Amino acid sequence: MFKTVKNKKICEEILEQMKELLVSGHLTVGQRIPSEIELSETLGVSRSSLREALRVLDVLGIIEAKTGDGTFIKEAKMENIGNIMTLVALSKELETSDLYEVRIILESYAASLAAERRSNEDLAIAKKYLLKADNGSTGEEGSLLDHLFHSSVIKASKNNVLVMLMDMISGLLSEQIKSTRTLFSSSAELMELIQKQHWEIYDAIEQQKPLEAQKKVFDHLNNAKIIINLKQKS
Repeated sequence: MFKTVKNKKICEEILEQMKELLVSGHLTVGQRIPSEIELSETLGVSRSSLREALRVLDVLGIIEAKTGDGTFIKEAKMENIGNIMTLVALSKELETSDLYEVRIILESYAASLAAERRSNEDLAIAKKYLLKADNGSTGEEGSLLDHLFHSSVIKASKNNVLVMLMDMISGLLSEQIKSTRTLFSSSAELMELIQKQHWEIYDAIEQQKPLEAQKKVFDHLNNAKIIINLKQKS
């Protein structure tokens, strides 16, 4: 099943092989992988090098070692992948405007899908966050409720790939929302506008108006992007 490691770095090669075996169905979640001795012999690497690669896979949440039973393929948690994505993005010093543009693309369409597919439970969850925010939530709590509302719209889209993608950059979204709200916090008018726009997004989704929901999210995120650019230049 596994092949001898050749030119690539050991970790990269093992990750690549794991990916190929998972995609092909030769490895599945819950399946036990060969022992260290078997793997090191099959891959043609030392056990110390193999352990290093397995540690990386463990951090990524791809494998799980069970004492006395061996090492198994596990379902990766988006939280682990999201943390890694956040670290990579921060190390590359990505522009906040770039993230806003990605959010506009993904969240606008997600809102249109949510307007078509939302359930009463989806509406209740989104409304709960908005009502709490109406009570004057500021600082960390306000940022959390803001993030939770946007996440509830994504989940209401019922598109699992879209939900997964947004979960992967959840850490980046959280930091952006915090920084945006901190920048806007000196203006009561801007903070009220954010909440007003959230309710407009909710209303369009509740009334099952896909195009209106899409436009409301576009305007909401694009306006924030423009205001931030203006504030940073002033």
